[in-house]
Amino acid sequence: MNMNAVLQRTQRALRDDLRMHTVAVLSLVAAFICLGTALLSVENLSRIAERWSRTQQLTIYLRHDVQDQDITQLRLLLESQPEVAKIEHVTSAQARELFAQHAAVKQSLSSLPSDVFPASLEVALAAGVDGTRSSQLAERVSHFNGVEEVETYRSFLGQFHGLLEAGWSGAVVLSLLVLVCVLAVIGNTIRVAIGNRKREIEVLKLCGATDGFVRGPFLVEGVLQAVMSASVAMLLLLVAYLLMRGRIEAALSELTGVTSVFLSPLTVCGIIAIAGVIGGLGSAWSLRRHLQV
Repeated sequence: MNMNAVLQRTQRALRDDLRMHTVAVLSLVAAFICLGTALLSVENLSRIAERWSRTQQLTIYLRHDVQDQDITQLRLLLESQPEVAKIEHVTSAQARELFAQHAAVKQSLSSLPSDVFPASLEVALAAGVDGTRSSQLAERVSHFNGVEEVETYRSFLGQFHGLLEAGWSGAVVLSLLVLVCVLAVIGNTIRVAIGNRKREIEVLKLCGATDGFVRGPFLVEGVLQAVMSASVAMLLLLVAYLLMRGRIEAALSELTGVTSVFLSPLTVCGIIAIAGVIGGLGSAWSLRRHLQV
């Protein structure tokens, strides 16, 4: 099969049916943008979950009537534990000030007494401390005099990981839907293209053209449509990401401790490559059903 002849016929076919192919590509671009957005969101959520999982911390909320000697004894106890890396005492006034810095109603907060915001000890755990050891430490500390409550954040992290798993499941389902969409759109487009070029196909067969020569341009069209759709979608998604990153980067970094990232080059290339394969399969499926050569 002469590839130059196939490519020339493909180019002519794309030009002659430009409107039909443009509609097909735009439809698939929208599908791939939805898929890329889902993958981008899940990827950044995974980075946040990984960052929070590495930074293990306990917050020990103190009673409002706690004595200084109780705080001192508690600090000595914590400093003697191998799981503890750092301890910071946050007073009620400091807690109110920190909260006010991130609240939108700072004036109403200024009239509240400091006791509304309990004092606490922020305990940073050493690297390698697992959830079991941190829970055991929290259990021991919770019985100490002057301790109101100990927050381990384990339940929050568990819920966050559950949300992340749901996100990955949704991305997988969306990927399957996009796969079906590509197969359907490419298949229908090739079916219409076969009908539009029925006379040309008959002439080629009368001239002795091989089956591969007749089918080749249609296969190339399907692959090109899918690859072009995925490439344009990834490019548009990258442009949107770059335009929005400056607006949300500072807030995201302050709230989560991580910076946002775009999809890795390997992921982008994988999406485009898989799109090309699915486009070829959609073309082959339509040719098998609608083209008799």
